[in-house]
Amino acid sequence: MTSDELINNIKDRVDKAKALAITLGSIIGKVSPNSPNKIDEENYIVNVVVDPYTYYKYSFLGRIGVFLGAIDIKTLYFILLRVIGYERSDVKSFLFDNNFVSNVEEETPGTLINNVTLKCEMLTKIDILSSSEPSPADIVIEPQSPVILPNADLIERSLSLNRGLLKVGILDYLDLDVKVSLSLDDLNYHALIIGTTGAGKTSFIKDLISGLYMIGEEGTKVFILDATGDYYHIFLPPDFTDKGVKQGIAEFEKLYGKLNRLETDVIFPITKSWIRKYAKSGKIESITSAYHELYVKPLLDYLDMKGLKVYSSVIGNQIILSNSQWNSKINLHPFFFRYRDVRKILYKLNPYFSEQASHFLKIFSSSKEAKECKTLEELIDLLDDSEFDKFKLHKSTRENILRGLYLLRETELFDLRAQRDLLVNVVKNSGNLIIFDIYNGELDDLSQKILTYYFLDRLFAFRERQMREGNIKGRFLIIIDEAHRFFPSSKGGEEDTNYVKRVAGKIATMMRLGRRRKIGFIFSTHNPSDLSDIIVQLANTKFIFRISKEIAEQLGLTPTEAKMLSWERNGVAYLISPWLRQGKVKIKVPVPPPIGHYDLSKT
Repeated sequence: MTSDELINNIKDRVDKAKALAITLGSIIGKVSPNSPNKIDEENYIVNVVVDPYTYYKYSFLGRIGVFLGAIDIKTLYFILLRVIGYERSDVKSFLFDNNFVSNVEEETPGTLINNVTLKCEMLTKIDILSSSEPSPADIVIEPQSPVILPNADLIERSLSLNRGLLKVGILDYLDLDVKVSLSLDDLNYHALIIGTTGAGKTSFIKDLISGLYMIGEEGTKVFILDATGDYYHIFLPPDFTDKGVKQGIAEFEKLYGKLNRLETDVIFPITKSWIRKYAKSGKIESITSAYHELYVKPLLDYLDMKGLKVYSSVIGNQIILSNSQWNSKINLHPFFFRYRDVRKILYKLNPYFSEQASHFLKIFSSSKEAKECKTLEELIDLLDDSEFDKFKLHKSTRENILRGLYLLRETELFDLRAQRDLLVNVVKNSGNLIIFDIYNGELDDLSQKILTYYFLDRLFAFRERQMREGNIKGRFLIIIDEAHRFFPSSKGGEEDTNYVKRVAGKIATMMRLGRRRKIGFIFSTHNPSDLSDIIVQLANTKFIFRISKEIAEQLGLTPTEAKMLSWERNGVAYLISPWLRQGKVKIKVPVPPPIGHYDLSKT
C-alpha cells in the first residue's frame, strides 16, 4: 500500500467514524492529537479534548463519572469511556511565569476560552456494524477519533445493564432513562440490601415485590417475612393524595407500567390470648373480621382523613378493598401449631434446644408414649425423671429440654380451639404473593424466631419434594427485612450460641442448596456486621443505600464512592453484582413505592 492509498484509507475511515458517531449520540470532542493515549497492563487511559464552547454548554462537564463514547478511526469500534479526571487551565498560565507578580490583577475572562482535557478510562467496546456483544476495551484509540455523548440505549447495551425482566431502577446518570435490570435467575444467588434508616430500603423492597407481581412468572411465589409491620398492608392503595407518592408511582410506571390491583395471601399466626380477646368463636370469619378491625381499618380511616376513600368488605377469609383507582384483596390464613402435626420436628422447632436436647427429642418423638400424646401439654406432663433416666441424660440437658418445651408452651401457639389452614396447603394453593404476618399477633421475640425457623424449614422441605417429583416451576423468593434479628452474628451467651449455630446452619443449607431448587433470598439490614457472615458471603448481589463510609468501603466501594454515598438522597444505591460488566453501577429507585407504604400499623 502506497502512502497516498494509506492516507485515502484513513480519510475514508475518518468520514465513516464521524458518520457513525452522529447516529450514536452528540459529538462533543475528539481523542487528543497531542497527549498520548496509553494502554498497557496498568493503564487504560484516553485523553479527550473538548472545546470551551462545548464545555460551557453542558453543565455536567467538569464532573467525574460522566460516560462518553469514542468511535475509533482504525477499527470503527465504539468504546465506552468514563471520565476520571480533568485538566483545566487559564491561558495566562502559558503566557507568564508562575513566579511573575503583577501589581494589577485584572480579570480577563477571555483567557478561559481554551480547550479542556478529559482523562478517561476505557470500559467496554462494541463492533456496532456487526452488532457484537460488549467486550473489554483492549485497544488503543486513534488520535482525532470522534467522541460523543452516547444515547441511553447505547450506555445500557455497553454496560450490559439489561439482564432480564426484573427492572431494579434507573442508572443515576444525568437525566437519561437508562434502565437497569436483573435476570430472575440472578435471584437464585441471593441479594443483600444495606442502608441506614430512611435511605429507601423498604421502599425498594416494595418496588421489587411490585415488579415481581407484575412479571407474574408462572409458579413463582414471593414470601415476605413481616416482623416489622411494614409489609402486611401492601395490598392497600398508595397514598394518591401525596405529591411525593405520585412521583414515585410515575417513576415505577416508567419501568413496568401501571399497577392498580394486588392480591395477597396472609398467613397470620394466632395465640390463645389473641383468640380469647378478639375472636372467641375461633371461626375463620371471626378471625378475619377481627384482623380487619384491628389492623386494616385504622389505615383506611387515616386515608379517609386525607381525602382518599377506600371501601372494604369482609367475606369469609377475604378482605376486599376498592375505589376508582385501586382494587385488591387478601386471603387470610390463620395458623397455629398442632402437636400431632409437628411431633416429628419438635426437636428442631425451638432453635434454643442444645444438640443433646434435640437428639433426645428426635428419638423420643418416635416412641409409643409420644405418639399417644394429643397436645404439647400432655407431652410435657409425660416427661419426668423416669423417662430421662432411660436415656441417662445429664441434669443440664434435662433442664434444657424442659425449659425449651415450657418456652414453646408459653408462646400460646399450640393446640388452639380454632380454625386454621395448613401451611403446606397455603403454599400449594396460594397466589404468587404470600406474607407471614408475625408482627400483628402480639408475638414475643422468641415466638417470632420459632415461627421464622419453622416457616423456612417447611418451605425448604416443600421445595425438596417438588424437586424429587420433577415438579419445580418458577422460583421461591423469600424476603426478610431486619434480617439481623433472626440471623445474627456469632455473639452472646451459650444459648445464643446454640441459636446462632442452628439458624446459621439452616440458612447456609437453604442458600447453598437453594440454587438448584430455585430458592432465592433477599435480606435487608442496617449493618452487615450484625448479620451472620454466611449471609454476607453467599449473597452475590448487593444493593448499598446511604450508609457510613466505613461500611460502604468494606462492601467494595472506593473511598470516594463511599464518601459521596454517605451524603446521598433517599432512593439512590450502588448495585454490586458479579454479572455486571463493571461490577457495580449507581442507580435510582422509585420512592415511595406504588403499593401500600404506611407507618400507622399500631395506631
